[in-house]
Amino acid sequence: MQHCKEKAFSMFKGSIVALITPFKNNSLDHQSFVNLIHWHKESGTSAIVICGSTGEGTLLSNDDRETMITLAVKESDIPIIVGCGTPGTQMVIDQVLQAQRLGASGVLVVAPYYCKTTQEGLYQHFKAVHDASNIPVLLYNNPGRTVVEISTDLALRLFELDRVVGIKDSTADTSRAALMRLGVKKSVCLLGGDDPYAAGYLAQGGDGLISITANVQPVKMAAFIAAWKNGDIKNFQRLNLELMPLHHALVSEPNPIPVKAAMEIIGKCLANVRLPLVGPQDATLQTLNYLLND
Repeated sequence: MQHCKEKAFSMFKGSIVALITPFKNNSLDHQSFVNLIHWHKESGTSAIVICGSTGEGTLLSNDDRETMITLAVKESDIPIIVGCGTPGTQMVIDQVLQAQRLGASGVLVVAPYYCKTTQEGLYQHFKAVHDASNIPVLLYNNPGRTVVEISTDLALRLFELDRVVGIKDSTADTSRAALMRLGVKKSVCLLGGDDPYAAGYLAQGGDGLISITANVQPVKMAAFIAAWKNGDIKNFQRLNLELMPLHHALVSEPNPIPVKAAMEIIGKCLANVRLPLVGPQDATLQTLNYLLND
């Protein structure tokens, strides 16, 4: 089991893409999905998250998830992390067991939304998921979507569970990385979840980033993280400045509306999203065209 934890820790760092889910006629675009997996293998991306927020995970059927996990695991030789999350604990366990059965490298489990539970409720939720499975678990803190936050104290408590190997932190409070790094008693993966704050999160103890922007600029995002890891501060700052306008453009409307439009602009797939999401505003398209055709 110790070997499993060390392997997971070494997997989940660097530039990790929060992959979009390409659709055609409201169905999964299998070929574009496979092409994206291969592109990231070739571009320095260190792991791939599928079925997450950027992947419209809450809008996917169970059959969609089965197909995507199967394809991703088959086509990729870099780790596949599966986003899992519903308001109900048993439904999350079912998703986690599906990912485990299909050979995923780990799961990214978001805090349960809508029901607005307590910190103790969050602990019991994640513990139940952990205890029911045998796969590395990354916590996912995204209070902007879930309305509840995994506090740093709760994260440290959850890190005591054997296969809770880290956290994705979608927050502007980059000090959380330092607080967790100070308090944790084992090796864990601290991953930023918001591209505009990535530099600060890395500087405060982060190991990498689960990135929206890596969908569009995987090579640059990998170079950005590598520059920090290698102590190349000049290059790190240069890339941070170059990427920042795109970071902001890709969250100018609810994710993944802008990034899917960007993917169509660069010719990787259609911009289609599923309802209740809709297409981007003209101003968003103009900004993306300017940034991506420069």
